[in-house]
Amino acid sequence: MSHPHHKLLEAICQRIVSELKERDIEVDMDFMTFVVHLLMRDMRYGLLHTDLNKPSSCRIDNFIEYIVHGYTNNTDTTMANMRLSWIMKTGHGIKLSYVREQYEAKYQQQLKLLIDDILQYPETCSKVQLDQLFAKMQVFIVATYHLGCPSNHVVLKLAAMALNSVIGRSDLQNYVLKKKYHRQEYLQRLADTVAGIVIYNNDGPDGDHENVRNVIGELQMAQSNTSAAFDAVLERLKDLSGKCQATISEQLQFNCKETKLYYRVPLEHLQRVNQFTVTFNSLMRCLLELQRSYEHTAYLVSVETGRYDCVVAKINDTLFMRTAIDSELIFPHFVYLSKVWCNLNHYFNHIVELNRLREQLESQVPKEMEQRAKDTIVEIQELAKHIKEMRGCSFNERMELLKEYQTDGNFCSLAEADIKEFCGLSLAVTNGLLLPAKVLRKLCMNLDIKFGFQDETYARIAELWFERFISAFRQAIFNSANLALLFNLDHALIAKELQPVPVEPPKTKDYEGQTEMVVTNDLSPANWINVTWNSWDYHRETIHLAEIRKRQTHDTQTKITYGQRNAQNQTYNTRHRN
Repeated sequence: MSHPHHKLLEAICQRIVSELKERDIEVDMDFMTFVVHLLMRDMRYGLLHTDLNKPSSCRIDNFIEYIVHGYTNNTDTTMANMRLSWIMKTGHGIKLSYVREQYEAKYQQQLKLLIDDILQYPETCSKVQLDQLFAKMQVFIVATYHLGCPSNHVVLKLAAMALNSVIGRSDLQNYVLKKKYHRQEYLQRLADTVAGIVIYNNDGPDGDHENVRNVIGELQMAQSNTSAAFDAVLERLKDLSGKCQATISEQLQFNCKETKLYYRVPLEHLQRVNQFTVTFNSLMRCLLELQRSYEHTAYLVSVETGRYDCVVAKINDTLFMRTAIDSELIFPHFVYLSKVWCNLNHYFNHIVELNRLREQLESQVPKEMEQRAKDTIVEIQELAKHIKEMRGCSFNERMELLKEYQTDGNFCSLAEADIKEFCGLSLAVTNGLLLPAKVLRKLCMNLDIKFGFQDETYARIAELWFERFISAFRQAIFNSANLALLFNLDHALIAKELQPVPVEPPKTKDYEGQTEMVVTNDLSPANWINVTWNSWDYHRETIHLAEIRKRQTHDTQTKITYGQRNAQNQTYNTRHRN
């Protein structure tokens, strides 16, 4: 399903992209389509007052100019919200399984040439070739399990010592006698064992951590730095958002008895501060989602670290006070240790990807935007000092203003959004201003939606004016691109529109057929009798076969014709001659 004015919106996207390319700015076409489809629904900057069947060129030009200016301005809050949402939609690095698959595919592609080189040695290998094979096995083991730099001679020497303890010269000669697929399977099992030996030998404080990688220490450092980074940025954003909401709250006064709203600074000026509130909270929600994924990975790291310590202790107990030990008893522990090491590597890669996403998200809200928010707060406070009397209007008047805007947003989709953090009544009355909520109330018994309110009085008014409140609340959110992005409801609005346009099937279709009995690839002398270069010979042969088929008789028909069917049950009277 596409938008009814899909061609117009696509033309707008093309114009925006071409203007940005003229300024030597590369842009993702999919992202720009997402921006246009969502921003056109905005009651302040969109095309809700434009008849798209007969669009006004001036309104279209202003809409395009606004998007181009916002895309080139790094302090534009609406475009920052768009980018934050797009990064979270396309940033698959937040999933551990995706990171694992990508890294494994990357390493397999890099190691493919080395693996093929190891498997290509012939059965009749010379001593020099066996030495080369032995050296390449060392590199393969070090690179596969990320034990260190494959070009580090110290790491390769440690791998050679471990490899020598597992496979000897005669075993290496037997290795090249195996089938190719058996070689690869044995090479993987051999790498598991040898990597486990190298990891075990360099475990603890006595290990060579300068050359051999210490993934446990790296994980501890990464976890410490990641936790500190998340805490610092979330604390800063919480402080900025609190200052913006406090500035808005200072300029408003809700009289719940008279159901009237009093404001000193015009509400459109307060919307300027509110935009920063939305952006800071959007970034906070994105970072909190990353933090939850990081905490899950940190828990898996703690579990896997416990397994690592357990298997090392098991190996120590097995080797304690023994000079010789059966390989079948100790090698499985080394294999298990290498598997645990691989899992720890995957968790480390996931933490790296989460930090990369965190930095990408933070870059969308630069220091200049934070400074602009502080300057806007000061400007609003100075403006309020020059306004002595507060203006007032009723709650109902403010809610009625939203009725002129139409939306196709479904109210039931609010059940998926986290809307209880902000006061629902103040959002509906002020047409989108965000104020903190302190009370939760479930207004609709049929839907599991909890609304937030500043106190019980606000909740009571929302209950009494349920229909008006719900209508205004829905219009305020779905007709604001920023609020739809904040509450992650943009997919509920434009998901169907961004699907590919269905292609109508053609009215006529070419039929491709193949002539039967035409031999094109077998021209041996034995088959030349059935081959001809004249197509009419095939037509005559076809007619001839059809005539033969037409004259063919069936056994059942013949017997019925001559009255001989079921002859075994019939009797014939003999003819008597006089």
